[in-house]
Amino acid sequence: MIRHLFKMVWHRKGANALLMVEIFFSFLVVFGVLTIAGALIARWRQPIGFQYNDVWVVRVSATAAPEQEYGEADPLAPAIAGLIREFKSFPQVVDAGASDTPAYGNSTSEGVWRRHGRKVTLKRDQVTEGFANVMQLKMLRGRWFRPEDDALNYRPVVIDADLAQAFFGEEDPIGKKLDENDKVEDRVVGIVAPYRKDGEISRIAENQLFIRKSLTKPSGRVPDNILVRVQPGTPVDFERTLLDRTHAVAPGLVVHLRRMDRMRDTFLRTHLAPILVLAIVVLFLISMVALGLTGVLWQTVTRRTREIGLRRALGASGSAVRWQVLGEVAVLATLAVVVGVAIVVQLPLLGIFALVSPAVFTLAIGAALAVIYAITLLCGAYPSWLASAVEPAEALRYE
Repeated sequence: MIRHLFKMVWHRKGANALLMVEIFFSFLVVFGVLTIAGALIARWRQPIGFQYNDVWVVRVSATAAPEQEYGEADPLAPAIAGLIREFKSFPQVVDAGASDTPAYGNSTSEGVWRRHGRKVTLKRDQVTEGFANVMQLKMLRGRWFRPEDDALNYRPVVIDADLAQAFFGEEDPIGKKLDENDKVEDRVVGIVAPYRKDGEISRIAENQLFIRKSLTKPSGRVPDNILVRVQPGTPVDFERTLLDRTHAVAPGLVVHLRRMDRMRDTFLRTHLAPILVLAIVVLFLISMVALGLTGVLWQTVTRRTREIGLRRALGASGSAVRWQVLGEVAVLATLAVVVGVAIVVQLPLLGIFALVSPAVFTLAIGAALAVIYAITLLCGAYPSWLASAVEPAEALRYE
């Protein structure tokens, strides 16, 4: 029976070509959307490595930034150090620290570092001692930064577990130099749990590097974002208190305060909105394809009234005719998706596994096949019912 269905579809290949093209492109579009959705769901389910609740971000800047030569101390360093001390004096504040590129801040610093021929792309952030407590980082090995690090003859850095694996493999990173070709000697003093500064939608392994920035012996630009962890349930009016203290301690600074949970909401809306728009466009596209497919199948059944009537006259039941039409639709879908699958399985050669995991890729292919078969069979349901309702007498009256 299957061989017979393939023969019937092949003999009408001219009429069926457009349908197969529509199904082919629909499969590619559905696969793309499901791959993106699967990757986002997989990322969302992974821990981000920090706690954003009850964290406030105070960004400070000078009204007129003076020119600064490379390596010179940042004139903002004393003011930021003073503000951190003032903030920590409040009973509502658990801890405070500075960060150059805070989470959900729409700013990032990336670099490519090398060691023993390994080339690793990583994200880096310059932070102070209080950052780990503010963001509730989980130390896995070693230690975090401390004030005594000012006396070291090297620059201490902390890396997350993803970067430790990418850079050192099975070696123990503690005490090792990070980049053998860098003029500045950076040595690893601690490892934290995987840290994803862009939150739930960022890739699984961001390879985070934290570089200690001293505010007592500053060199170069210092972080201008002060992160403050407040006690749970701290009232909103405490924001006004912090801002008033900031203006009293450093009247020449421009200050902007944001809550990190609101920064997260804005960040996610901004980055998920294009995906939502794409999903809506794809939904309309699939709907148009489904309507067109239903109409073409309907017209095909109408044109085959004589053929179907003769088959009924030879003893075929209505259900047999119905399954024949659905079988032809399934064959059309199969021929189209075989070409589509042959194309998408080449994507791993182009490095798609750097964006999605093999499991997500495989599930997306299976889900796209299920969606396409469901749509095509649903579109063929009504035309197949029309075909099963044709009486043998219709073939005699057909012209």
